[in-house]
Amino acid sequence: MKKILRALGLALLIAVLVPSVVAAYWPVASRYSYVSQWYSSYHRAIDIYAAGGTRVVPVRTGTTIFAGYRSNCGGYQVWVSHGNGLYTAYYHLSRIYTYRGEVVTGGSETIGAVGRSGCATGTHLHVEVWHGYPWHSGSYRVNPWNYIDYGYYLPYRYR
Repeated sequence: MKKILRALGLALLIAVLVPSVVAAYWPVASRYSYVSQWYSSYHRAIDIYAAGGTRVVPVRTGTTIFAGYRSNCGGYQVWVSHGNGLYTAYYHLSRIYTYRGEVVTGGSETIGAVGRSGCATGTHLHVEVWHGYPWHSGSYRVNPWNYIDYGYYLPYRYR
């Protein structure tokens, strides 16, 4: 009986933890948002159009490692570490609702609001996914689409 309960408990733990690691959520809390610029060799990110002030949520659960303004044309931005060398960065925010060191929940917790800070010409969210600490030597960006194709707010056109 103990072995069965132990196996059942382990199976339950795996069932709870694995989806939270694998699931990656659409980062804009609006089904009316859409990709306005796709990832390419000259634009290593995805730009998602949404109305100014729309909530921004992290694609996965993680820890905020930077939240503030940078003069790198990204304006107000948030960087989140998801473990195993995976990071996401969210640029051109109008407001920031998180702080360095805060654990943020993927797909539900608001980390900022869509804006046009920095060098943006219109309201949108610029999303980058990094392997390695952002902007450090040896780090590189990958296509965010592989990480944001799921979640309640994912527009129907991308399902």
